[in-house]
Amino acid sequence: MRSILLTILFTFLVQGIMCQQQLSLSDAIQIGLSNNFGIRIEQVNREIARNNNTWGEAGRYPTIDISVGQNNGISDIDNPASFLQGKVGSNDLNPVVVARWMLFDGFKVKINKSRLELLEAQSDGNTEIVIENAVQAIVIAYYTVLLEKEGLEVLKEILTLSGDRYQHVLVRKQLGSAVTFDILQDKNAYLTDSSNYVLQQLVYQNAQRDLNLLLAEDLSKRYELTGSLNSLIHHYDYQDLFEKMTQNNSNLRNQYINQELMRNSVSLNKAARSPSLDVNLGYSYSKNWQDLSNANFGDESGPEEIIKSRNTNYFANFTLAFTLFDGGRINRQIKNARIQESMASLETEDMKLSLSNDLLSALDRYNVRKKLLQISEESLENASLNLDLSEERYNNGTINSFNYRDIQVSYLQAALRNLESKFDLIQTDTELLRLTGGILESFAGL
Repeated sequence: MRSILLTILFTFLVQGIMCQQQLSLSDAIQIGLSNNFGIRIEQVNREIARNNNTWGEAGRYPTIDISVGQNNGISDIDNPASFLQGKVGSNDLNPVVVARWMLFDGFKVKINKSRLELLEAQSDGNTEIVIENAVQAIVIAYYTVLLEKEGLEVLKEILTLSGDRYQHVLVRKQLGSAVTFDILQDKNAYLTDSSNYVLQQLVYQNAQRDLNLLLAEDLSKRYELTGSLNSLIHHYDYQDLFEKMTQNNSNLRNQYINQELMRNSVSLNKAARSPSLDVNLGYSYSKNWQDLSNANFGDESGPEEIIKSRNTNYFANFTLAFTLFDGGRINRQIKNARIQESMASLETEDMKLSLSNDLLSALDRYNVRKKLLQISEESLENASLNLDLSEERYNNGTINSFNYRDIQVSYLQAALRNLESKFDLIQTDTELLRLTGGILESFAGL
């Protein structure tokens, strides 16, 4: 039976040796932010939005086009009314430069530039939301590993006590002071604790793999976590948290930007009612060559075999346009844009209400879990003292194996409950930080 305990402890030792690299919570977050695929995708989208946010994209500057045409042809003339008969070859070169510039279009350029700025801000907000979600997931996964590791330590302690007690009863059997019933009871307790320990090892390994998955690291990699489940106890005020939420919550700030985009869309559609004035400036030059070497003339003294000609043209054209009637299309677009603006305002209020409810619920859970943590710590202290006293009483024969096992199980439950209380408090605190927009500042230093 001792071989089972040695095998389990050896497995735990091997896993401990594999944990070569230490990992703090801040290091885990930095690794996760560097490797997270969702964040990298959002950063690409943010770069695209940043590249688009220019006055050129908004339409402030003119467009200049240049083109060059070169044409070649042969004409075979057979017309009695023409003095030129036979084959005539022609070649021409025609370069053209045209500049188009919208001088006025109802301030659409300014409105479009404002829209591009909002889209860039929205893209930044989307990136921040993805980063916050990633940080929160990493924090929870990190503390989950610590929770399962601490739970493994508690089960290891209980397993050691069960193993010692089983060996003790075997010695008593050899001395004739223990019966088979007592041996079976202690053996059953030892096997139960061994099974629980092995299962907890699996849970611990899965928690480590989940953390590696979030960090985008090799799933088989093992870290030695340097953090602990102990955290500072805060005394939060709801009004203070609510003000932080309305100002800093990333989802709410992005909704504010979306509301501004809808307002911008109304202005953009209104601009379609205004007249537009644009100018086209251009320059063209054409040069032509005619080959008359194969042509016949009614008069023997014809022109030269090669005739050259050229033509230069400059132009400046202004166009003033105004939509007199379009079947009410512009008015419908303005009306729809205003409806969408009103809908965005309703969505903002709905989000505020939903976030306020989430904040209040999270704060209530945090306050309750603070009390539960205090209760669990007192319970653990009592259970630990009771276990120490009962071990001596069991060895003296004052209590039987059933009583001792009950006390042992009570200590195990109290220890695990204390660990879960610490984890639950950290989890709720992290949720409050995310709702109030402080999670990046607190954990990632951003």
